[in-house]
Amino acid sequence: MRALIWKVPVIMLLAIFPFFGCATSGSVDSKEDKQELAQKKFKEALQFGSLNQKSKMLKALNEAIELNPKEASYHFYLGRAYYVDGNTEKAESEFLQSIQLNSLFKDAYQQLGQLYMQRKDWENAIQYFNKDLQLSGTRNPQQIYNWLALCHYFLGQYDQAEIEWKKALNIKENAAIHLNLGLAYRHRSKFELAKGSMEKAIQLKPRFAQAHFELAQLYTRENKQDKAKEHFKNAILFSPSSAFAKQSREYLEKFSQKN
Repeated sequence: MRALIWKVPVIMLLAIFPFFGCATSGSVDSKEDKQELAQKKFKEALQFGSLNQKSKMLKALNEAIELNPKEASYHFYLGRAYYVDGNTEKAESEFLQSIQLNSLFKDAYQQLGQLYMQRKDWENAIQYFNKDLQLSGTRNPQQIYNWLALCHYFLGQYDQAEIEWKKALNIKENAAIHLNLGLAYRHRSKFELAKGSMEKAIQLKPRFAQAHFELAQLYTRENKQDKAKEHFKNAILFSPSSAFAKQSREYLEKFSQKN
């Protein structure tokens, strides 16, 4: 089956937490002094991140945690730094630590969901995405439902996947999610529903090359060559160097040979 669309956003190192005040000079023996210096190190880490100075950023984050190990946001940001760097084991450890310190830390639940999804650990991904949605203030919840649907789909839980995609679309119409739903319908031989979902994807995003290609295949199956040709040509037009364009040219060549 055609690959579904994850649409995973780029993870930025700079984020939503405010900068903290700088530490004063002098002794750092007291708890307050350590916390203040930890805030200074955290601010430095964010600045290093904005300059793409990874080693300095990691050093500052670890120093902040050494000074104040109970601050959940420090562990979260260290986890994100490890995640972006491809070290998912250390990232997982830091995200879990941030949740242990603050059970309401929404971003950590979502990040763990993405991490487990990357590992194809669908059950754990579902658990953490649902926890994110249970807490108020989820940003772009339709994306979380899309990820949940993909997890259920890859577990073979097709009915639940359909439910999650429909939840996403009830929040906000999205061409990629309509295409995902259409591909899932096609995989289950629900061809009319598949066509309707793919047509909606194109309505929302007329230059969506993959949606044109997938819809063209459905029309080919129905021997509706004129409609199939139209969408194959659009796939080539809107993404001429893509795999969809290459396959579209092959289909068009077969049509011409038959005629």
